[in-house]
Amino acid sequence: MSRPPRFSYAQALHHVTLRCNNREFLFADPWFELFRNIVQEGRAKFSLRLYNFCLMTNHVHLFFQVKAEDTLSKAMHWIGNTFSRRFNKKTGRKGHLWEGRFRSTIVEAASYFFRCMAYVDLNPVRAGMVTAPLEYRWSGHRALREEDSRELDFHPVYLESGSDAASRYGYYMKLVGEEAARPPVSLATEYFVGSPKFVSKMLDRFGLEAHRYLARKMLGSGLQCAGPKLGGQARMREK
Repeated sequence: MSRPPRFSYAQALHHVTLRCNNREFLFADPWFELFRNIVQEGRAKFSLRLYNFCLMTNHVHLFFQVKAEDTLSKAMHWIGNTFSRRFNKKTGRKGHLWEGRFRSTIVEAASYFFRCMAYVDLNPVRAGMVTAPLEYRWSGHRALREEDSRELDFHPVYLESGSDAASRYGYYMKLVGEEAARPPVSLATEYFVGSPKFVSKMLDRFGLEAHRYLARKMLGSGLQCAGPKLGGQARMREK
């Protein structure tokens, strides 16, 4: 089977998922702490602007902006491999830790930033692990509320939503409530998400044969995503 394509560019905003092999439930508190520390190492090493994260028991969500066109693959390769080596060494485990390659979606900040943030924060709520994002220890939500720059960066879209930390967090939590009322939308297999104009721009930018290999889906409120058709995969046009 051919490998899925990887799309990125300098300053692209990505939602990334990484899942344990065979969907095994491998994470517990010590490994959550280890992964969070490695993410922070990667944040510094690759100049990632990390806006949110959520570490679940068999997969992780990261929401960050990259510095250069090749940052995404380099950073995720380093994060995934570094964690796998340290985890296997500490547990005596052998073999692949991750289920294939990470999956990534380019997100339009202007139209989908808050919905993506909320999607990440609502993972443990929708899994029945907690009743509110603030109760979950292994995500960026508490750092977001406190605007703790040691753990997260803060996108201009977020900073412009209020005059101070409390008003910004209050505005965001209102949007989290609205997102919680919608059916969950997984971005794991999507390549791009945002306004139809943004999605069209991305298809054109990467030379994708949209009608043959991609399917577009509406997400409500005039938003759209694009990803591979069922049983298919987007490919680049020959130049």
